[in-house]
Amino acid sequence: MFSLSTLLVPFVLGGLIGWVYFSGLWETVRRLPEAKSPHGLVLLSFAARTIFALGGFFILADGQWERMVAAVAGFLIVKAVLVVSIGRNAKTSSAGACSWKS
Repeated sequence: MFSLSTLLVPFVLGGLIGWVYFSGLWETVRRLPEAKSPHGLVLLSFAARTIFALGGFFILADGQWERMVAAVAGFLIVKAVLVVSIGRNAKTSSAGACSWKS
């Protein structure tokens, strides 16, 4: 039987993994307009973020599905929080958009 305290560490560290993953994604999207090789930037960023997240989940799970669920729950909660906070603070730009969309 798992207690709340044994699942708290994977939950918090899963949230930290989510923060690093989605902050990295946001930084990649922000740098795309100035990138010399946008395809390379997207591919490298995706690979690095995915390897980091999967490795972190593998270590946190430690062979127990309950710990994996706690880590993924922390990851998804941080995702939801970042989507709301970044979405609220993001400045919308019509650069490159069709004139009828502005």
